[in-house]
Amino acid sequence: MNAPLLLFVVVVGVYCQYEWQARDAFDEIRLRMDKVTADNCPIQHMGDLHLPEDSISHKPDIKEVNVNPVFPNRTALLHLHNLALTRSYFFSYILQARFIRPAINDTYDPGMMYYFLSTVADVSANPYINASAVYFSPNMAYSPSYRGFFNKTMPKFAPRTFRADDFNDPIHLERISTLNTFIVRDLGGIPNDSLSEDYTSDYYRINDWYKSWLPDKVERRHDTKTTYQVEIRYANNTNETFTFHGPPGADEVPGPVKWTRPYFDCGRANKWMIAAVVPIADIYPRHTSFRHIEYPTYTAISVLEMDFDRIDINQCPKGQGNSGPNHFADTSRCKKETTECEPIHGWGFRRGGYQCRCRPGFRLPTVVRRPFL
Repeated sequence: MNAPLLLFVVVVGVYCQYEWQARDAFDEIRLRMDKVTADNCPIQHMGDLHLPEDSISHKPDIKEVNVNPVFPNRTALLHLHNLALTRSYFFSYILQARFIRPAINDTYDPGMMYYFLSTVADVSANPYINASAVYFSPNMAYSPSYRGFFNKTMPKFAPRTFRADDFNDPIHLERISTLNTFIVRDLGGIPNDSLSEDYTSDYYRINDWYKSWLPDKVERRHDTKTTYQVEIRYANNTNETFTFHGPPGADEVPGPVKWTRPYFDCGRANKWMIAAVVPIADIYPRHTSFRHIEYPTYTAISVLEMDFDRIDINQCPKGQGNSGPNHFADTSRCKKETTECEPIHGWGFRRGGYQCRCRPGFRLPTVVRRPFL
């Protein structure tokens, strides 16, 4: 008679660092980011190409400038906000400045190359800015090369500059990116039947920046756009005040600058980005010789983008200065009974950008080295 054979299987597991901790909001976002790559992003679901809107907290708001303090880890976002706003003012002005001069011809508009060089200047001005672009609505981009009475436009025009990673260039023996190499493209120069490359189409999937302001439907009204005045002093000591239409005012809702959700820049920079978007106003249609049928409208948008990995997160619990919305609130490892959480700037999108300070009445144990005895 054969005795029964019993098999015992012993499973031995090894816990590594942090594996004993429960998963939190940081792990959730990190997994979603690592899931999308440059190779698989074209087949990913559109929801997987975006992160929650509260993934970035403490976004600069023009209504709070000079009212509430700006945190040190939000100065780069504030610069992105301000630069996008100045681009909107500038392009709105130069597109309408043709009314200052006598209408001898149609060559007063900025040339097409000027748009490209302007976006290059935006990116080269600050190492924190990854991309700059101007996206025009269909058939609203005018070229000074097209003359005549009739409205002659380009179907689409979108000059964009983004910072390239040149660490693998043969001339860089150190294999370190210089941050001074840019790729400039016109995203409007696409085949007519390519919907996935059309930045105005829903098939583009990451064009939240376009849908935030465009297309603009004003229904031929003349009082829908905020007006601004600029005082000009010429070399012959004469002065002139010019009124032009621009983005919404600082006191309006939602204001002139809109922030997008963090998104994966699929097929372009192939990074997780966030963008500040401001509309550009112009008088449309042009060259009709009948000013009463030309009305102000948003014809383009200025989009400036920043690398999501370089933006700090606040893992401290909600409180004064961290009232929300904040997707990463209360994910720190501080002991709430004896310590308080204090964020540290310059950490980027990494866990641990904070320090635990002792509450009043508590001190570090004697086994911990500290600067004071």
